[in-house]
Amino acid sequence: MTDVNDTVGLKDLLTTASPLIKSLVDTFVAPKLVAFRDKLKDNKNINLVPTESHFTEYFHRTYKKLAVVNTLVFNNSQRFLSDIFLPLTLTNTNDKKVKTKINGFPSSISDEYGNILITDTAGMGKSTLMKTIFIDVINKNIGIPIFIELRRLTTEKKLLQEIQEQLNSIDKNFDKDLLLELLSEGGFIIILDGFDEIPLNDRESVTTDLQEFISKASNNRFFITSRPEKALSSFGHFQEFKIDPLTKNQAFELLRKYDSQGQVSTLLIKKLQEKELANIEEFLTNPLLVSLLFTAFEHKQAIPFKKYLFYRQVYDANFESHDLTKGDSYTHDKYSKLEIDDFHRVLRHIGFNCFKIQKIEFTKDELLKLINESKEFCVGLKFNDSDFLLDLLKTVPLFTQDGNYYRWSHKSLQEYFAAQFIYLDSKDKQNIILSKLYNHINLEKFINVLDLYYDMDYKTFRNIIEFDLLKEYNSFQLSTYLDNNEGITNDDIIKRKELLFLYDSYLFKAVPENGKQPFEDNKLNKMLSEFQTQNKFDRNRFSGLLITNSKTDNCYVLHYQNPKSSILNLLLNKKNSIVTQLGRNQKDDNIVLDFTFEKEYYPNPLCIIKKVAQIINND
Repeated sequence: MTDVNDTVGLKDLLTTASPLIKSLVDTFVAPKLVAFRDKLKDNKNINLVPTESHFTEYFHRTYKKLAVVNTLVFNNSQRFLSDIFLPLTLTNTNDKKVKTKINGFPSSISDEYGNILITDTAGMGKSTLMKTIFIDVINKNIGIPIFIELRRLTTEKKLLQEIQEQLNSIDKNFDKDLLLELLSEGGFIIILDGFDEIPLNDRESVTTDLQEFISKASNNRFFITSRPEKALSSFGHFQEFKIDPLTKNQAFELLRKYDSQGQVSTLLIKKLQEKELANIEEFLTNPLLVSLLFTAFEHKQAIPFKKYLFYRQVYDANFESHDLTKGDSYTHDKYSKLEIDDFHRVLRHIGFNCFKIQKIEFTKDELLKLINESKEFCVGLKFNDSDFLLDLLKTVPLFTQDGNYYRWSHKSLQEYFAAQFIYLDSKDKQNIILSKLYNHINLEKFINVLDLYYDMDYKTFRNIIEFDLLKEYNSFQLSTYLDNNEGITNDDIIKRKELLFLYDSYLFKAVPENGKQPFEDNKLNKMLSEFQTQNKFDRNRFSGLLITNSKTDNCYVLHYQNPKSSILNLLLNKKNSIVTQLGRNQKDDNIVLDFTFEKEYYPNPLCIIKKVAQIINND
């Protein structure tokens, strides 16, 4: 494995990239700019058009940035992406038979679908895939790539402005309107990474801006990555793919990539193959957890059995890391002079504050302010704010610096400290915090924190979240009436109620007007907007089905998915006894409403609550 700190290795990388970048500029960028200038020859602003040098400088800078990655495995030191990249498989969410293995730019699915949305949970390698795609586009001379980290966008900062800033060189500015006109002509591969990292307060305006930009620049190919969120339904014209879990062999291959000497990975793999460790196999399906497992094991020669313990051992490994260039006994002194548990205490408060505002990236002043607020919260601790920041970047490298920005090494690391804060530092407000998360309209954004908290303190999770969920279901099934005529059994009625829990259904009559088909001329969208305003619903949570059979001719059934349905998924993944998943091939999978329709529809995933009366009565 090549060390990025080896200047020869880095120089070789840039030497190799230079002719590739020149070829791409000559093949795609230069002809496009020449034709664009010719079209604008009478325009007085022609001198404000981007130039070949803008793109050349941007490609060099971004290629170097993306080809070199920081990773927690190596105490946040830098490694070449190609050394640790593991090809992953994407599966189409609409047709699970459509799979493609990603070694670089996915030409097959990009050619077929144009716009690709990749969604998956924390740590599945979404950003790594996007970096690999950008580099491969240049290496293979495929098109003009643009890589944008969506966390940089806000209500004030639009996507076009971020693209302009990325392309702008120091010596010359160019006109945004002309840039948009250039982009609208097509030929670009625009990668939008981390939709879920857009600050929550800016989400609505940024989503609208993205939709407008994509509409105006529709001749390009787009990639968007995100954790699963209902707001992504705004991009219904994108084809959605998920990343397949790692196989055990892939996980072992990744462990070997992290271990240049081979000794740690060999011992770890041997232990993982022991029968008593079979219940940890689920952690081997996630690339991030595989990397954390390696770090934790390298530090302690022990395998943690809970996800949050992975993060604690990774933290310990970073805090206690030795400088091998100076001998095993040399440990970096901390600039802040804090001990390991005190440093952890400050980070918990920082993590929770970042979690509250849903940001992982900050300017220096913003981060120093967060550190200062945490110092004031942690009564009895004395340290210099700037020294703590130095520790976060150097001696306990849980943050990385990217130009003028400072960010958590990984969003899930911030979520770990936030969960720890709720568990350890908010005893008097613990119930209030958990209840607010459970009842939040954007609950799915907080699922990873609740996932971590579940393992830290299941008793409180059960008493607050699980119990409220069961009470809601009990109330729902007692108040919901379903007709039991036509031979429908009581068991069928119970199952229908289970399927409908957390899915509100609405029936609209679609009447043709002036000979037009129902809901033409955006009539449905207008109706939904009015319905949403009146009922204070998040429109992104609607899914619908037009019914055109003889019994319900020209009716539209809308299903509104309650945010709390994501708790069912969490419980299902935890193998909690109160939920089970119906098989999609069972005879009555499609029983949702009390009338028959020709086209099959059912909520997905199908999680239903069991043993409700017994559990509530026992509490």
